[in-house]
Amino acid sequence: MRDLHDIVCTLMPEKRVFIIGSAFVDMVINVHEMPKSGADIEGDYRKTVVGGCSFNVADVLWKLDLPFEAFMPIGTGFFADIVRKTFAERGYPQHNVPGNVDNGWCLSLAEHSGERTFISMFGIERQMKAEWFDAFDIASYDYIYVSGYQVEGENGRVMLDVLERRRPDAVVVFDPGPRVLELDPERLEAFYDMGAMFTVNADEACKMSGQSDVSEAALWLAERTGRPAVVTDGGRGAIVADAGEARRIAGFPVQVVDTIGSGDAHTGGVIAGLMCGLTLDESVLLANAVASYVTGCEGAATAPTRGELLTEK
Repeated sequence: MRDLHDIVCTLMPEKRVFIIGSAFVDMVINVHEMPKSGADIEGDYRKTVVGGCSFNVADVLWKLDLPFEAFMPIGTGFFADIVRKTFAERGYPQHNVPGNVDNGWCLSLAEHSGERTFISMFGIERQMKAEWFDAFDIASYDYIYVSGYQVEGENGRVMLDVLERRRPDAVVVFDPGPRVLELDPERLEAFYDMGAMFTVNADEACKMSGQSDVSEAALWLAERTGRPAVVTDGGRGAIVADAGEARRIAGFPVQVVDTIGSGDAHTGGVIAGLMCGLTLDESVLLANAVASYVTGCEGAATAPTRGELLTEK
């Protein structure tokens, strides 16, 4: 396997990527620790930024100068205006959808340990319509990213309808997220059955599989889907499960600031590598570096540029 420097210096897109999901507005607040019920604690407001799983994944590709297409709807309202302004600054296409529904937002509470807790208020990104995707040639994409937040409730039916338009050889990259056990079991089964590539953290993988060992959980996911699975394991790097084998790809040391968006950044790093023709192991090594950089930064959408990756690592 090549080293990180060689990987970063030779990134060249070969495949087409489509990102489906949300552009959320994150209000980041630092707290010493999460309060107990009835408590009154002091918080330190840090900033308000655009985040959301899909936006964070797109942020990785954007920072690495890799092309992608995305559908992250922009609604109507205070938070939608913040999203619209950020998209304009980045030069992202703006998909303004009809209606009077605002974009979602959340309170991102970061503890001194770096652990984060989200309190989410969902918006237009959970009220998608299949016809909104008619402008896209879904069959032209090689990798399609979907977040678990977008497959809850009726929105999930729309996502499955859209994914039916993909080519048989296209890879759906699915990150169910921390609410994985709250997903309709039939919805989760649909992603297993379509052979989606799951990217999850160790806790999520163990809950999904019923396994207590992270490697066994990763192997269970890969066997169930027939597709490689990637399971992040904090500072210990990530487990890759493929063809009946689980192997660990080492992580990178980092001083943890918070973990907001680090899982999304890891998924973005994996997609970045795969779309450039890297091996899965090389893609995960790149993802480990990207995620560690994000973990050392405050808030969402803090992925590194190529230069920053080379400087830091």
